[in-house]
Amino acid sequence: MSTDPLRVAWMEDPALTPLWPGRLGLTIAPGKKGVSVEGNLHDRDLSADLTQLSAEGVTRLVNLMEAHEETRWKMYGYDDAAARAGLKVRRFPVVDVNVPTDPAAFAGMVEEVYAELNAGETVVAHCLGGLGRSGMLVACLLVRSGEFTAEGAIAFVRSKRSPQAVEGRQPQFVQQYFQNLDR
Repeated sequence: MSTDPLRVAWMEDPALTPLWPGRLGLTIAPGKKGVSVEGNLHDRDLSADLTQLSAEGVTRLVNLMEAHEETRWKMYGYDDAAARAGLKVRRFPVVDVNVPTDPAAFAGMVEEVYAELNAGETVVAHCLGGLGRSGMLVACLLVRSGEFTAEGAIAFVRSKRSPQAVEGRQPQFVQQYFQNLDR
């Protein structure tokens, strides 16, 4: 048994009616190994992390990392390990601490994930640290549910994950997504 299980911030609240039949969460990059700029050592086991996610009922991962990040953080064999754990992977690379360069394509991906959640899938989004890019995606999904404003979605993500979630220009991106959403 792992002494450092991967923690998923689930976007649920017992005081709220569930937003969809599925579950939505976010986490750090499974299996990352290396030392961060802040000096934090990461030595995660990719297979163990993905097996744990599968055991928690996760069926889909949304990976927002760029390919070079997976190499830098030694996440070798990610796709094969995810498949062995029974997880389907959707990739949508976004530069770290940034926003998507193609907002329309990102909105299309949000719609696909939203449909999966409504079909009962359990989806976990991740970027490297599980704060910025994944927090931005989750906030957009909360907005898409129709139950949150952009500010409310960002505040909810921060309350569940970290006050630093959804960073830099990402709050403005979520606001723009909210304004462009056909309601």
